Amino acid sequence: MTGFFSVFTVELLNSGIRLATPVILAALGGALCNKAGVLNLALESMMLMGAFVGIVSAYFVGNSYIGLLIAMASGGLLGLVFAFLYHKYDVDLVILAIAFNLIIQELTVYVMRVMFGNVGSWSDPSINRIPDIEIPLIKDIPVLGNILSGYNIIVYFSWAVTIVMYLVLYKMKFGRHIRAVGENREAAETVGINAVRIQTMALIISGVLSALGGAFLSIGHLKLFTRNMSNGRGWTAVAAALFGANHPIGTALASLFFGLTEAFAVRIQNVTDLPPNLVELLPNFATLIVLIFIALREKLRENNARRRFRAELRAEEQQKAAS
Repeated sequence: MTGFFSVFTVELLNSGIRLATPVILAALGGALCNKAGVLNLALESMMLMGAFVGIVSAYFVGNSYIGLLIAMASGGLLGLVFAFLYHKYDVDLVILAIAFNLIIQELTVYVMRVMFGNVGSWSDPSINRIPDIEIPLIKDIPVLGNILSGYNIIVYFSWAVTIVMYLVLYKMKFGRHIRAVGENREAAETVGINAVRIQTMALIISGVLSALGGAFLSIGHLKLFTRNMSNGRGWTAVAAALFGANHPIGTALASLFFGLTEAFAVRIQNVTDLPPNLVELLPNFATLIVLIFIALREKLRENNARRRFRAELRAEEQQKAAS
């Protein structure tokens, strides 16, 4: 039992924040799309594309920061293609997302085999990982310094994006347009809002953020690429966006919950005799619990809406009877 409680340390929170970073970025992109009324289930492919393009670009260019920018551009391009196929040819969003996820997964493996002769994983000593940043003064504060300092720029950027997205969605005119399109596209278009442009921009931004999350995995957290490196994090991001009710802050906190769950699963293996396969299921089990919670929450909202509707009907009938 002592070994079990030894897991709950500052290092657990530290690891959870790192592991949550790619999920936060992708989930924020997914939440933005949901707010704009366009479902993006292709976060997995966008993240995987970013992981692959990021490390390959860093290898050929010789600069990991440029690799990040190229990775973000590749994700934005995927988002643009996704939007084009959806709006131009009215392709079903779910089918489109499944196609993207399957194609990118096989494409990265194929290109890795053709370019580097590997199919499982690839790395090169010349590739530099994005360095961690020690924040002056804060790093010297006991406990708090270990929590807030010592991450690379992508980690801090993910939380900055959370704040910026909140301000855009709820404090700016553009954010009101996004929410208007998501709530009632036809009504938004009647007042002059270009719904297609709003949804296209949301998909592009979603692709950029998801790809940055993928690049974090390959050149921000590690410095290698492995087959299917996103490993379901795109789907976790979808769950995090729904768990956070598509609110930027709620989505980021939901992503942090998943990151802490994954960190806990990694660390618990070192202090208990639990079967590794069982421990590895903990993040998936947490995702399942969250999805059940989301379903129950939506059911409760529907029931409450139905009760209010019936109450309004009864009030109208009583008013008519009285008159």
